[in-house]
Amino acid sequence: MIDISFEINGRKVSPRNIGSALESAFVESLQQSITKAVGSARCPEHDQKPKIKVKGRNLDSLNFEVSGCCEQLIENVKKKLK
Repeated sequence: MIDISFEINGRKVSPRNIGSALESAFVESLQQSITKAVGSARCPEHDQKPKIKVKGRNLDSLNFEVSGCCEQLIENVKKKLK
């Protein structure tokens, strides 16, 4: 499974303890969508999984930061997230 983390307003959060039930449901849905889009992505050369950090000042302004073992993996994941 890929590593997905969330950071809202500079604070690491979990989908289960983000605040209101609506916010929690939104973040859990986003996590599921990312997992579905990226699937079991692995680098074919290094056999590593990507790490995806979802960051923003609030839930209306989220961005994805993708990291991985090499540029090829990062670019492949970014394409899948668009």
